[in-house]
Amino acid sequence: MSPAGCDDQYGLELARGSSYIASTLTLQSRATAIAEVIDGFVAQYGDVDLAIFLEVLADRLDRRGAHEAAEAVTHAAERAARRR
Repeated sequence: MSPAGCDDQYGLELARGSSYIASTLTLQSRATAIAEVIDGFVAQYGDVDLAIFLEVLADRLDRRGAHEAAEAVTHAAERAARRR
């Protein structure tokens, strides 16, 4: 799936996840938010598109100016990929 296709298919989840993660105030709350977004996505859609979802999510966070959060999502994506 392309990033544009991911945006089309999972736009609501991307908007919700980026807003939730960007609004966190501490490293712990950000880590919790990222884990909840990932768990929610996998529970609803499985993990087939998880990598592209997290890539687009990180891009959205970066465009919002939440660069540290974007980096944390990228690291979470790398950890998730190693587990697969």
